[in-house]
Amino acid sequence: MNAADPDASPTTGGTKTAGRRVEIGKFTEILRRLPHNRPQVVEIHGETGIGKTRLLDELARMAVDHGMELVSGRAGEYERDVPFGMVGEALERLAGVDDDEARTVLDALSPDLAAGLAGGAERYRLYRAVRRVVARFAKPPGLVVLLDDLHWADEASLELVEHLLQDMPRVPLLVAVAYRGHHVPPGLPAALARTRADVTRLAPGPLGAEDVAELLPDASERRRGLLLAASGGNPLYLDALARVDDRTVAALADPGHADPDEMPRRLQALLMTELRSLDAVRRLVAQAAAIAGDPAELDLVTSIADAPEDEVFHALDDLVALGVVHVAGSRFRFRHPLVRAAAYQSAGPAWRINGHRRAEEYLRARGGPLPLRAHHLSRAARRGDDDVITTLVEAATAALDNAPAHAVEWTRTALRLLPERAPRRAEVLLLLARALGLTGRLEESREILHEVLEESGPLRPVAVRFCAVVDRLLGRLDEARALLEAEASGDPAERGRIVVELAATDLLRGDLPGCAAHARTAVATAAGDRGQRAAGTTVLGMAALQGAEIAEAREHLADAVRLVDGLSDTELRDHLHVLPPLAWLELHLEHHADSSRHLGRGLSIARANGQTHVLPYLLIVDSALHARAGRLSQARRRAEDARETSALIGSPETSAMANAVELRSALWQRGPEAALPLAAVRAKSRWWAEEADLFVPVVHLFADRPAQAVEHIAPHVGDDPMDVGGLHAVRWCGSLAVAKAHLGSLDEALDLSEHALVLASALDLPFLRGFAHLARSRVLAECGQLPLSVDEAETAAHRFAEAGAPLYRAMAHDVAAVALSAAGDLQRARVEFGRAKTGYAACEASWLLTRVRNSESRLGARAPRPRRPDAVGTVDALSVREREIARLVADGLTNREIAARLFLSAKTVEAHLARMFTKLGVKSRVGVAQRLSGAESG
Repeated sequence: MNAADPDASPTTGGTKTAGRRVEIGKFTEILRRLPHNRPQVVEIHGETGIGKTRLLDELARMAVDHGMELVSGRAGEYERDVPFGMVGEALERLAGVDDDEARTVLDALSPDLAAGLAGGAERYRLYRAVRRVVARFAKPPGLVVLLDDLHWADEASLELVEHLLQDMPRVPLLVAVAYRGHHVPPGLPAALARTRADVTRLAPGPLGAEDVAELLPDASERRRGLLLAASGGNPLYLDALARVDDRTVAALADPGHADPDEMPRRLQALLMTELRSLDAVRRLVAQAAAIAGDPAELDLVTSIADAPEDEVFHALDDLVALGVVHVAGSRFRFRHPLVRAAAYQSAGPAWRINGHRRAEEYLRARGGPLPLRAHHLSRAARRGDDDVITTLVEAATAALDNAPAHAVEWTRTALRLLPERAPRRAEVLLLLARALGLTGRLEESREILHEVLEESGPLRPVAVRFCAVVDRLLGRLDEARALLEAEASGDPAERGRIVVELAATDLLRGDLPGCAAHARTAVATAAGDRGQRAAGTTVLGMAALQGAEIAEAREHLADAVRLVDGLSDTELRDHLHVLPPLAWLELHLEHHADSSRHLGRGLSIARANGQTHVLPYLLIVDSALHARAGRLSQARRRAEDARETSALIGSPETSAMANAVELRSALWQRGPEAALPLAAVRAKSRWWAEEADLFVPVVHLFADRPAQAVEHIAPHVGDDPMDVGGLHAVRWCGSLAVAKAHLGSLDEALDLSEHALVLASALDLPFLRGFAHLARSRVLAECGQLPLSVDEAETAAHRFAEAGAPLYRAMAHDVAAVALSAAGDLQRARVEFGRAKTGYAACEASWLLTRVRNSESRLGARAPRPRRPDAVGTVDALSVREREIARLVADGLTNREIAARLFLSAKTVEAHLARMFTKLGVKSRVGVAQRLSGAESG
């Protein structure tokens, strides 16, 4: 028997690929395309025994003939609770490679997940690491990954495979999967719909008379006809029936017995008959191998059989010779999963339970992987067995981050074994709630937590805080607040942490007074708990920021940074929730380096300690920071990471928050039509809903839909926009001013833009001041006041540079260029267009870059670039406004006096002077006066 072909049979001769010429022809085409960096997916599905495995074997043979690398894995019916079993087997071939990341990945995929946890590889990072490793090893002519019996794959393997299929690297990689047609893995259709790979779907049908003749050339025509009728053309059934006498075959071929649903049961009976025909020792060893796993380790089979070693060895040799099992490296595999199932079921229930117990004892004595021990214990445990319960809980804890679905199964088993009133019950329920949360089943997690809350005990405050976290992830802020409020009067030792959670919840709800009150209580009751004090101080700073109390926010920020930086990673681990709001506060108070530093530290600690529920918040703030810094591609990737992590933990709220921050990069890189759908799903928290709402008018304005922008803004500003307060008032008034100007309401637009300037000046945040000046510039351009529009745009560019916002600086140059073009100053317009294009290109703002190029072309600003402009170094290089300022400088006026005379701010005058020095090639006000005097005397 061919060891590479588990479906092969000693009773059928001929060609094992009979009847599969169409499928093999498609394999030829696929392998021909593969070396050209065209990733491929082959999906094979069909009924039991139709030949899916044989097709994979043939694909493997063809790939090897083409010089391609080959890895393969097969799921087992009885190992669905062993995490990453199928994928781990497939990637075993990488064990000896000289690649640190590959070794780390293999450690994380091994049955014992301890190495994966030590590396902090939570699921989505592990999946991406697997993708990178696979991509590196997919060198021409190609890498072929074969995954058989996907319908039996463990949840961790399925999730990883789906992730790989959705994001196939552009390398010569072929992934072929096979599964039973009526057992489609849940996420597979969606993954295949989204993959960039070419997908080939194969559904092999039954064999025909010619195929049976090719397979059984020595059988009579009558017997072949009976076999075809009885088997329905199914190769596996044909193989099994080929061992049966003519009378039995004829009875099975009788049309009166032609129920297709009955055939699998008959086949199982035939396989049982085959196994019962074995002598006692061979049957015992086959049953032990079925318990040991697929493939089965020799020593483990011997231990489970509980028979002399030489008898087990001889029996295995005989089973190989009889075609029941075949050799797979140093292990043994059944020729088909149905044969293994028959062997497993042929053993009595009591013997199976003891067999699993012997397997666990063998693994425990040799330090075997904890998940494999848990797999066997879950089938052999007795109620009230403390050692078994402890092992299951330990396995569940180890599996939490990389394979939480298995942690759920083992924890549920431990709960079934615990007595109803066991002291450990609340502890195990909390573990189950956490595992359910990590699998994305937040509603179930919440139900379990409420079961813990029904009884008072030392773990109740922990359950309350955890339940509040789950409620926030689900967007149930009012319920979270009510639960926390009820607990706040409880255990004084826990009150501080409870009020911190209350403050954070009130912040999300938009209740700034309540947030500040609870945050002050948290700080006052912190005593020696620096983490609690840091959390309370940070939330106080956030409340002050949202309320536009910038000086107070800065004071709280300084205190919070001092406290957080004084915490060790171990101390900060218990207060990690402080870092996302701290980094957000730093971003908006324009401490970008500190924001980046704290986010990096938070991501490292969260990943190392399995705090997946904090990850979306950290990634969302990191995305916003990258967007502000003009790193749009990184911002988009961080938002995608946040959304992916949100999906893994089942949080629609953080997914909507990720959409809110991605709006900016989506607009700048792909345009309004790509951005607007992201705003369709709103966060339930008032804070994050407003974050998205703030940017939607900008999208409408860039789509030339000012009426929709006004309509969107109206509910946020009420009847009198001048009465709007808080941090966002500048942006609401600025956006509304631009929209009104586009609609022809120029007086109202001028008033609103002036009000935005006043608000921004009071806040003294360079970014918001730049935003207000840019809005004013656009309004002035609509009013036809082009020189003033250019001045405002130049001031905006200066402010954005001060704020570390390069994309918005480029936008200010863009607006200035359009105004200059409209004024006929094509030379200066060309310079401003060039600055805008350089800025957009550096930020990878592809949609804006295309747009500015179109504007430049349309407005005729593509004047030839003179090699040595005559105006350089002369007064002719100055704008009208700059000449006006130069004359006042020559008259001896100070910056403040010039600002008062021209109704400008002193900062704007300073910005003009800086540009004038550059244009005139001078270093002082005296030089400006001399150049002006020389020009006028000449």
